[in-house]
Order: sequence, then structure tokens, then C-alpha cells
Amino acid sequence: MKNIAEFIAQIENDKCTYNAWVYAKEGCYKQLQCSDTKNCYSYLREMVEYHLQIVIELNNNKLDSYLLLSEINVVTHIAFNNQKVIGIAA
Repeated sequence: MKNIAEFIAQIENDKCTYNAWVYAKEGCYKQLQCSDTKNCYSYLREMVEYHLQIVIELNNNKLDSYLLLSEINVVTHIAFNNQKVIGIAA
């Protein structure tokens, strides 16, 4: 697990693009659109202020997904499929 600031700094340094999802209802997440890739990291920092749960799918070869829990400032690796979190790393 990492804290959110470290996670965002890492993906920014690696120049990773991402898909962002926020909790919608009944265990499902809805995708947010970030059309400005130049400012996508500041957009992510701003989203953390407004959403308690954010899923980030990194657009890399590994298909990594992470759950950002802003209330406790934690990022953890997850399995994410079909708009649902199906597993959380310990």
C-alpha cells in the first residue's frame, strides 16, 4: 500500500495515462472522462478531494488497477472487472 500523493507522483513520473472510475451505486463504479492528458495528474489530485473511492486503471501492459481511499489516504492494488471491484490485495 502507498499513500495517494506518492502514487500520483509515481504515475506522473512514469507518464502513465489512466482511466478513472468513481463509486456510483450498488457496488458499481462509473467512468470519469479526462480529455486533457496534459493536466490529467492535477485532475486526479482534484478528484481525490471530492470522492472517497476512486478506481484507477493504468494504461500500461500490466493492466494494473488501484483503489484510492481518500478518507484514509491509502492506495491498494485491486482486481477490477465489469465496473466492479472483484478482489483487493492484502
